[in-house]
Order: sequence, then structure tokens, then C-alpha cells
Amino acid sequence: MHYLILTLFVVLLSSCVGQGAQFSGPPALEVRFNATEASAELSWQRVYKGDFSHYEVQRFTAGEFAPIATLSTDTDTVFVDRGLYGNTKYRYRVLIYFGKKKNKLTHWASSAVEGRIYRFVNTWKLDKGFLPTRMVLTRGGTLAVVGAGAGRIERFDRAGNPLPSWEFTDEPLACLETSTLDGPVLGLDADDNIYVVYNVLRPGSAPEAFWSKFDRQGQKLWTRPLQGLFARHIAIDGNDRIFIESISQLQQFDTDGTHITQHAVPPLMVASLRFWKNNFAALVEPVEGLGGRWQAPKLVVYSGLQRSAEQRVIGREPLSEDDSGSGLLLRPTDFAIDEDSERVFIINAGRNRIDAFHDRQFLTRWGREGDAPGTFRLSGTATVIEALSTSTTAERQVVAGGIARDAEGYLYVADTFNNRIQKFQP
Repeated sequence: MHYLILTLFVVLLSSCVGQGAQFSGPPALEVRFNATEASAELSWQRVYKGDFSHYEVQRFTAGEFAPIATLSTDTDTVFVDRGLYGNTKYRYRVLIYFGKKKNKLTHWASSAVEGRIYRFVNTWKLDKGFLPTRMVLTRGGTLAVVGAGAGRIERFDRAGNPLPSWEFTDEPLACLETSTLDGPVLGLDADDNIYVVYNVLRPGSAPEAFWSKFDRQGQKLWTRPLQGLFARHIAIDGNDRIFIESISQLQQFDTDGTHITQHAVPPLMVASLRFWKNNFAALVEPVEGLGGRWQAPKLVVYSGLQRSAEQRVIGREPLSEDDSGSGLLLRPTDFAIDEDSERVFIINAGRNRIDAFHDRQFLTRWGREGDAPGTFRLSGTATVIEALSTSTTAERQVVAGGIARDAEGYLYVADTFNNRIQKFQP
């Protein structure tokens, strides 16, 4: 008897579904936010109604929901919203319209679902006047930070808890304004040893360049002088070859600090220098009079140490004098790379934001000028050298800012003139 009743129920249920089951409420909406693609994938249950008209996907904008897509097939229950901005809250819902007459449709509304990509997570302050500019993330999960205003490395765990700082000099630092504020810079080798390159102020004569090596426990292994006029960048490739670039030359060292060779420096204004799959990647600022073919800065990945051939160029040219749109760089200062997904995150300091690219294409952006969470102050006043030969200094308006990425994809931004570090979720 029980078997007969169950069989009849299954037959009746199958018949109802075949004719279009009359649901008493809306389906559940799910949204999957994808930072790698700067998108949100919406999916919901199919509605079985004989008088189905269409689905309407809505996004909350300017204080109300507004339609962004219409899907006229009841089996079409997935929609992808692309081109999302980072650290911006997006809220969605789906309306299911049905009825016999087009001008008298009724609808069900799903519940609203919200989320964001590159969400602000945390911020922590640094001592007044530290002016953070460059960072590295060790494989052990420690964030090391240097600034234009102090001769020490500040350290934090990934939650922002302070760790003991390491001093590399007690002398005043020499900083220079080129395309950005040039202060101390950091490098990291495969054993989590940290190298800091810096310049010491020498009133009445040219500044002197040095570099120091710390092991992972914080012991300073050595400090050595550097040749060349004002050391600006350090880059370490996957084979632990160390390159230090000054205004006059590019020198190569091993991890013991032994000088290997040196190369001529191309006549380019470089704001930041790193390795991307063992090729030099440089933020290049156009320099008037050098015959450059670009009007706006670019991130350029080169083949070979001489940087004579370009593998890829990231960033676009302005469309007009007033163009400030996505993907156009203005006085960029630093960048971080996700080699697995071919993404790069650039501190677009002249616009107080981060611009992200996938391969060569603009992906997303976030930030604006301010001191609230998720905003940046990447332009401000700093003491810089006016004349290298005498180390005379002056207060100038400069741009600065750094970025680093950990193994889980979290991004850390040196918000220089807010004197803080900000952390964003991948």
C-alpha cells in the first residue's frame, strides 16, 4: 500500500514539472565574485512556469536597483557582470517576470546578494615621519617596510602586529626626486635574507651609497659601500643574481656581496625595477628630449639585461589632455606581480589609486585621494636633494608609494603620506 502511494506521488510530481510547476516564491540567488577576472557570476534556480516572460538582472546603483541585463529564456540562469572596480560594494538581485499579457506582468524578486573584490581588510600606522615607500613579503609571512624618513626596517606579521625593527643606519638618509621619491629600497633572496640599499646624506659633498644584508633572524651580516651615483633600485632574479641600479650604472652581485659585473644604464627614467619571470620589468617615465615614443608612463618587460628588446608593454596612451581614465598611468611609483595569473598591480600615484592589468589589458582599479580606509595620499612634501654634488636639500612636492603581494594574494600598500600600510583581500 505504501509503495503504491509513493509511486502515485512521483507520477503526479513528474507530471507537474513537465507542465510547469507553480512555485510559490522566488529562487535563491548566488553570486561568485572573481578578483582575477574582475567579475561577478550570478546564478539562480530555473523557474518552471508556463507563462514565464523573462529574467531581469539588477544591480544597486545610486540608491536604487537598476536593470543591467534581460534574459528571455527560462533555462538561461547564469549572468556574468564584468569590469568591476576593486574595493567597491556591489549588490545584485534577479526579478522573474511572468504573466499572459506583456503589459500586465507580475514578478518575483530574489533576495539581494552583495560583495566586492580587493576588499579593504586592515590598516596600521607607522611612526610620524617614517614615510613608507617600499616593502617585501618574506616566505615566512613577515612584511618588511622601509621609508624615506628613517634608517630602519619596520616589520609586521600579516595581521599588522608589529615585530622588532632592524636598524641599517643611524645617519640621515639622502632622498632624491626623479620620477618618484627615491629613498631606501629592499630586496629578498630565496633564503629570506633581506637586502636594503640606501644613500647617506653628506653635507657639502655627494651622498654615499651603501647596502646591508640581514638574515631571517634579523642579524646584520654586513654593510658595504656601493659605487655609482645615487643607488636607486635593487632587483633579485630566480637564480639569486642581485642587480643594483644607480643613476650611472647597473651592477651585478652574488648573495655574498661580491661584485660580478656591471652594465650601462639605458637613458630611461625608471620609477621601480623588478623581475618578471627572470626578465627585467620597469616602470618607465617618458623623458622629454630622449626621443621616446610614449606620452604616458608604461610598465615595460624587457628581454635581456641590456633592456634593448621589449617583451610586453602595459599601460595606454592618453586620448586627450583631460583623459584620466582607466589604464592611463600618471607618475606611477611601484608594482607587484602575480605571475601565475599574469596580473600586475601598479601604484598609480598621480591619481591616488591602484590600476590592475591582466597581461596587457586593463582589469580594474580602486582608490582615490583621502585618508579613509581604501583611499590613498600618494602625493606630499618631503626633503630631497637639490644638488647631488653638495647634498643641499629642499622641501618639494613629490609622489611616493609601494606595493607588495603575499603568497595568498593579499596586497599591501605603502600609503606614504598617510604614513600607514593598507591591506586588501585578493
